[in-house]
Amino acid sequence: MKRKLVTILDDIALSRLQVQASTEASNRTPGDWIRILRNRLRMTQAELAKRAHITQPNLAAIESGKVDPQVGTLRRIYQGLWCNLNIEPQLQKPLEEMLRGRARAVALNRLKHTMGTMALEDQAPDKETFRQLLEKRTDDILRSRRKRI
Repeated sequence: MKRKLVTILDDIALSRLQVQASTEASNRTPGDWIRILRNRLRMTQAELAKRAHITQPNLAAIESGKVDPQVGTLRRIYQGLWCNLNIEPQLQKPLEEMLRGRARAVALNRLKHTMGTMALEDQAPDKETFRQLLEKRTDDILRSRRKRI
């Protein structure tokens, strides 16, 4: 299977991703949003269920959090509320930070192997030298042309 290259449009989309801020709004479940919007629009569960082509007990279970709805069901419910469903990832931390962490883990694994051999020969470097080596190896991995870490 041929690997798809990252395009400029992909880069633009990635640059728009935001790191998730811990706010009250982000703690709401899809059921909470459905209930809030439905109440604001002064709709009953029965009316929304009919518009979304689901049963009222199913809608009640979704609103209460007892059921984890499929994306298609959520899309129909939101359409019944005159809304669009938008699904996009929210980063837990910046992409560059995650990438550096992955590269650092690989570098640490490689250095541990080397340092273990050096320790057997009583040639292990001090902690500061080890830290500098780790940062250099991490940078080398990030600059390498390899596609995968």
